[in-house]
Amino acid sequence: MKNVVVCTDPAVAGERAARAAGGALRSALGSRGTARAIFASAPSQSRMLAALGTDESLDWTAVQSFHMDEYLGIDMNHPQTFGRWLEQHLPGTALATFNRIRTNGTLDEEIARYTALLRQAPIDVSCVGVGVNGHLAFNEPHETDFNDPAWMRQVRLDDTSRRQQVDDGLFPTIDDVPRSALTLTVPALLSSRTIVCVAVGDQKADAVAAALLAPVSPACPASALRHHDDVTWFLDAAAARHLPADIERVGA
Repeated sequence: MKNVVVCTDPAVAGERAARAAGGALRSALGSRGTARAIFASAPSQSRMLAALGTDESLDWTAVQSFHMDEYLGIDMNHPQTFGRWLEQHLPGTALATFNRIRTNGTLDEEIARYTALLRQAPIDVSCVGVGVNGHLAFNEPHETDFNDPAWMRQVRLDDTSRRQQVDDGLFPTIDDVPRSALTLTVPALLSSRTIVCVAVGDQKADAVAAALLAPVSPACPASALRHHDDVTWFLDAAAARHLPADIERVGA
C-alpha cells in the first residue's frame, strides 16, 4: 500500500498530511500563481489544517478555498455549520478567498452557483476525511452514484453519520443534528488533481479497512478514492489497526 502512511499518532498524521497538501498548493501557485482547494470540515482535519496554516511559503490570498458539504435546516450563522467551522480553522489570510456554501436561498440556485464556481478551473487538492460508515463528504453508503453527473446535490443523512456528529462533540443529541445536507458528489471530489485523506481514531478503523481492502462499491463511498491516481491516506495506528501489519509506520 504505497499510498498509505501510517503514523504513530494523530498529530503526526496531521503534520504529514499538511506537508502533502502544502506541496500540491505550492506546485499550483508556482506554475499558475493561483491554487484551488476543497477542505473537509471535521475534528479529524483540525491538526492538518493547523499545520497547514503555519506554512509560511503559502500565499493564501491566491488560494481559492471551498468546502465539500453543508447542513440544511440550520442558519448559516449557526456555530455548527461546516462553513463556520472552516472559517475558524483556515488561516485568517485564507478567509477572503473562501467560498462558503449558502443555505439561506433556493437550493437549486445554490447548487448551480457553487457548481459553476467549482468548474471554473481544475481543483488542485482536496483534503478529505472518511466517516465511520465510510461516507465521503456526505455521500452515504448505498445512496451514492460513483458516476453522478451532478457535482453537488441535496442528500438525506444516514443516522450513523448523524450519530458521529454527536460522538465528535459537535451536537448535544442526535435530535439536534440536521437530517439533510448539500454535498459535493464523488465525481466532483475525484476531479481534484491530488487528494489528501486523513483518518484517525479507533472509530474509523472499520471504514478505513473497507475503503482500502474491500471491493470498490457504493457500500463504502470512500472506496471510490481507489479510482484516483494521486491520493494518499494519512492514518494513525488506531485507524490502521485492520490493515496489513507490514505497512511501514512513520514517526515525526
